[in-house]
Amino acid sequence: MLKKLIVTGVLLALVSASGIFQAEARDLIASVAIIPPHAVKGSDGQASGGFVQIVKAIDGVYTEGNIDIQLYPVARAINMLKSGRADFFIPFIPASDPPAQESPYGIVSETIMQVYFVLYSRANAPALAMDQLEKYSLETLRGAPEHFPIKIGEIDSIRQGLLKVVAGRLDGFIGEQDAADAYIRMHKIKNLRRTMYTVWNATIAVQKDEKGQEVARILSTALQRLKRSGKLQKITRTIHKPYDDWQPYQMDW
Repeated sequence: MLKKLIVTGVLLALVSASGIFQAEARDLIASVAIIPPHAVKGSDGQASGGFVQIVKAIDGVYTEGNIDIQLYPVARAINMLKSGRADFFIPFIPASDPPAQESPYGIVSETIMQVYFVLYSRANAPALAMDQLEKYSLETLRGAPEHFPIKIGEIDSIRQGLLKVVAGRLDGFIGEQDAADAYIRMHKIKNLRRTMYTVWNATIAVQKDEKGQEVARILSTALQRLKRSGKLQKITRTIHKPYDDWQPYQMDW
């Protein structure tokens, strides 16, 4: 009889513990910006790329639930977070360092990596004056103008920005080095000049409320674990590299 009571007690404890775990478990939705080749959706519908791998790595060390990865164009990916339909947005670069209090987003304190941004202009035109950029027609990816101290337009893709510059419809496009350079090399675009613009820290944005603070804590802890193990650095090395001082107009293609 005593053995039956002990067994019953153990089973009840396990069921209770399981119930508590299920109550505390929390699944998260990651809104990932489509930025080829860092985050893309293949013809099979599967997400791939460096930023997707980062979210998967976070999911691997997040034991309180699962992370659903959803890919969208940049503006829509940001709106998913704004509207509360996603728990976090990646990649995110705060408009200031430290992030301004008036920012509409909560910020994960643990950074992911440094990102180099380059100004692309026409090689067959005079170089743009870096201290007078406000007088030129410039564009960047949609959703990013808040990062710039100058008036700058928005465009849907790196491809559009670069081709508008080459066609003379734009004085310059400011974009993330690795993705823009990959497109230039793939299509052997020659009439472009590259000028280092700035370097920013990339992290993750969350909702600016108590719920967002908890998500930020979860993500910061996961990123710290990934850094200690070296897994995060292994992924980020495939995404962003230090500034590469080369010029498309000097290439023999």
